[in-house]
Amino acid sequence: MGDSSKISVEKIQSLWEEQERIHHIHLTLHDHIGCFYLSDEPHILSGVNIHQANCCTFPGKIRKKCLAHCRDKAMERAAKEKKIFTMTCWRGIKEAVMPLYHNDIHAATIFAGSFRVPDFDLSGFSRKYQEEYLSMPLWDDSRMAELETILMTTGYALLQLAENLRSNIEHEPGRKGMICNFLRQHFKEAVGVGDLAAHLELSESRTLHVLHELFGRGFSCLLNEERIHHVTEYLLNTELTLHEIARLTGFRNEYYLSSVFKKMRGRSPGELRRRAWKNRL
Repeated sequence: MGDSSKISVEKIQSLWEEQERIHHIHLTLHDHIGCFYLSDEPHILSGVNIHQANCCTFPGKIRKKCLAHCRDKAMERAAKEKKIFTMTCWRGIKEAVMPLYHNDIHAATIFAGSFRVPDFDLSGFSRKYQEEYLSMPLWDDSRMAELETILMTTGYALLQLAENLRSNIEHEPGRKGMICNFLRQHFKEAVGVGDLAAHLELSESRTLHVLHELFGRGFSCLLNEERIHHVTEYLLNTELTLHEIARLTGFRNEYYLSSVFKKMRGRSPGELRRRAWKNRL
């Protein structure tokens, strides 16, 4: 990554941290279509996909319940409502949730928190968790307008900065650029060469010829390369299971994902994750 690119990445990271510091909130970002990824580089905002409040990271073998809430329920509601809303999870933690759209696509979701709610039943939680919970600020409905402004301005400013950075680094003119953008935006979907052909306004046979002419590879190979890029980021930066990662990256199941990953990376997903986590110890 060049010096100018590093400056841009640092600018994006600085903006994120500044908003947290000024407004005394934790921000979390779920990037659905790879808006904050650069080719062959880590996520621009690495690590912000995990909720950082003490109560969110509290020890316990209940990560699936958290994922079901923040990833599934929140995402479904965000895609449906298309505007800011609040959600309270099973731990009693309340956050404001803002879906972000790019070219009419639900591109990312940004969370702001974390707050406790009045009269939440803490009887089923440990004493240590209760202490952590009661140390959080109490939710106040009057903050909703403020948080909407913060999330909207910060979220769309970040999207634009990331888009500008990707354009400077990754831009390809003409059909090659159109193909790269199509893959980045639709890698999670069950798309085929026919969908790309429609996007390029070409026949399927002509599209296949163009792919081999520009990339030397077919559609399935290019799509899997894009998917494996995102799989790698999930393996290195989250605790998601392979089954969950497969669902998020467009693979029909974890077994097919593992087969493609090993063929392209020369090792299994588990081997990559174990080696990376071992190096962090």
